[in-house]
Amino acid sequence: MATLLVVDLAALLDTSKVGAEAAKGLEKTWNEAKKLPDDQRAELLAKLQGKRDALREALFARARPIVAELAKEKKADAVLDKSAVLWGKADDITKALIKKVDAGGPLKI
Repeated sequence: MATLLVVDLAALLDTSKVGAEAAKGLEKTWNEAKKLPDDQRAELLAKLQGKRDALREALFARARPIVAELAKEKKADAVLDKSAVLWGKADDITKALIKKVDAGGPLKI
């Protein structure tokens, strides 16, 4: 029988310390820009979306080898995003992943 692990990628983005700090930084910049003219705000929004994408990729890049490490430790055959699993017996490694991702400190892009 295959050993399956699941990870909640939404939780990784939203509740990891590094993910939450990155989101707060983007939100702070956006909130400070509310007084800008519409054209400047639109330009800033495009830049922030690009930065958000880069931060997400940096977070996932940090998480991938940790997921592989946890999968090897648990002798798993597959690791799936929790949102894609409708039913099954699987070990959720989200908390362990978040702990190790946060140990790497703030994201740098």
